[in-house]
Amino acid sequence: MVNPETIYRFVYESPLGRQEQLYQYLRRGKKRRTRHQGRRTHSQPIAGRLFIDARPSAAAERTEIGHWESDSLCFAEEQVLNVLVERSSRYTLVTRLRNKTAQETCTTLIARLAGLPHLSVTGDNGGENANHRTVSHQLSIPFFFCHPYHSWEKGTVENTNGLLRCYLPRATDLNQLDPEDLEAIASELNYRPRKCLNFRTPYEVLFNTFVALSY
Repeated sequence: MVNPETIYRFVYESPLGRQEQLYQYLRRGKKRRTRHQGRRTHSQPIAGRLFIDARPSAAAERTEIGHWESDSLCFAEEQVLNVLVERSSRYTLVTRLRNKTAQETCTTLIARLAGLPHLSVTGDNGGENANHRTVSHQLSIPFFFCHPYHSWEKGTVENTNGLLRCYLPRATDLNQLDPEDLEAIASELNYRPRKCLNFRTPYEVLFNTFVALSY
């Protein structure tokens, strides 16, 4: 019986699949299948976390503009991007970070969201989110956390990371890219009509709503 698992096993495990490197034709082009158990961290828990259970229903149901999800997209040699995605519109912001530190991530979140509708941010339990209280204070919004090892709870940004990997594989050297290159990639996603948005673009959904709320 042919089903998704059969196809993935053929791509990754069959002699022909390995010989022809069929993985490159998959949506995300991963050389190896992702481990289902996820990655484990030995870092100390972040203090003062507010878990995703407390996030308002308007955020969970995507009925209100301004609820964002944040994640770090990592590359070779400790190069890293911050990815912010608005849940309702799927509008995406991509920012090169100097390093994957709490201070760098905190500064980026505040700078990127200050001029846009912002009602909440959701992130995972990575150490880069340790300064979440500063983000909450500066933007006057709550910062929610996924449960440990449940990054899928911020599925909007996780899915967007997969789309970005089509443009920026893990082996990409970010030093070869200008900020304008990252903006161009984000713009391709933001101006792409989405079926889930009734074939409107993320830009249309975010900014048409933003303008309407301003009057």
